[in-house]
Amino acid sequence: MGHREDLLGIMHLTTDDLEANRAGHLSKSQARTIVQSGLNNLIGGFVIALALVAILAFIVNKPLVPVQWLLGGGLAAAALILGFADYNRTRIAAADGKVECLTGPIRVYSVRRAGWYLEVTGRSFRPPFHTWQVKNGTPYHVYVAQKANRIVALEPDGWD
Repeated sequence: MGHREDLLGIMHLTTDDLEANRAGHLSKSQARTIVQSGLNNLIGGFVIALALVAILAFIVNKPLVPVQWLLGGGLAAAALILGFADYNRTRIAAADGKVECLTGPIRVYSVRRAGWYLEVTGRSFRPPFHTWQVKNGTPYHVYVAQKANRIVALEPDGWD
C-alpha cells in the first residue's frame, strides 16, 4: 500500500472522492462530511454558551454586576456567532461544490498554542489529519473546498 492509499484511508476517502476532486468538485460524501463538521462547530458554540450561562448562574457570586452580565453575554454571543458562521460557511461550500487544487511542496509548522498548520503555495490550512502523516517539503496536490477554505483531500504529486 502506497502513501496515496494511506492518505485516502486516514481521511476516510475513496478513489471516487479523489476523482471528483480532480474534476474540480466535492463528492457527495465529502459534502456531507464538511456540513457535519460545520454542524459540530455550531453545537460546540451552543455548548460553550451554555457553559458560560451555567457559570453565571451557579458559580459566580450573586448578585451579578452589570459588567458580569455584559462579559458573559458577550462571550456567549461570540461563541454562538462563530459556530453559526462556520456552519453557514460549510453549508455554502457544500452547495457550491467547487474544489480548488493547490500543487506544490507542503510545509508543516506549529503556531505556539494554536496548533499545527499545513502551507502550500503560500496558503495555510489546519490539516484534517495528524501532520506526521505527510512528508514535509515534498510536493502534493492539496484539494480545498473553496467557500469553506478547508482541505478535503490530499495526494502526492507524482512521487508515490
